[in-house]
Amino acid sequence: MKKSPTAKFFSESLAERLRERILRGELPPGAQLRQDKIAQEFGTSHIPVREAFAQLEARGFVTIIPNRGAFVSSMTLDEAQELQAMRVVLELLALDTAIDAFAADDAQAARAILETDREARDVDEWSKDNWAFHRAIYAPCGKRHLMGVLESLWQKADRYLRLVWQLASWQSHSFAEHLRILEAVEAKDKRLAKRLTKEHITAAGQVMLEALSSHRADVE
Repeated sequence: MKKSPTAKFFSESLAERLRERILRGELPPGAQLRQDKIAQEFGTSHIPVREAFAQLEARGFVTIIPNRGAFVSSMTLDEAQELQAMRVVLELLALDTAIDAFAADDAQAARAILETDREARDVDEWSKDNWAFHRAIYAPCGKRHLMGVLESLWQKADRYLRLVWQLASWQSHSFAEHLRILEAVEAKDKRLAKRLTKEHITAAGQVMLEALSSHRADVE
């Protein structure tokens, strides 16, 4: 039986709302997600809740253990390092082609996002603006599948990157790096743009790993 568009939309919406709670720490790593409680809260049956859990599992936010239930996935150093390594390779691949096609309207869109980010004051806004900026830089590459993979990768990395964005001092540093990257892209300087982007990802990754290590030590 084919699922109706309304049912599909509801399960996706539910998955997104649960994902936001996980990202904000309202549902911490290891927390069990109880179907009956969530179904009651959102006024629905168990079916869309199970579908939402399956979607979140595919995106790395939930771990489903047979006969035990669904749990918020742990954050590990190995996964953080893997996501960072993937970002470097795939974002530079997108950037290499995007620079050739980057036009004035693309630059205008990217600068508009930077202006919005300049006024941002919390982690949720920084998260949204950060990916929006990078997506604006890479989108002109015209590689639909690559952009889809990057979107999924960023959703998984978001939990980890928020450990970096919680450091208020990092925002001005990140903003300055974004501006330099955009200027290099506008100048069609591939070598500089790719070097700055790799350094940007690597630097944030290092801070992320240190924050994650500190967080794990505090928990233990």
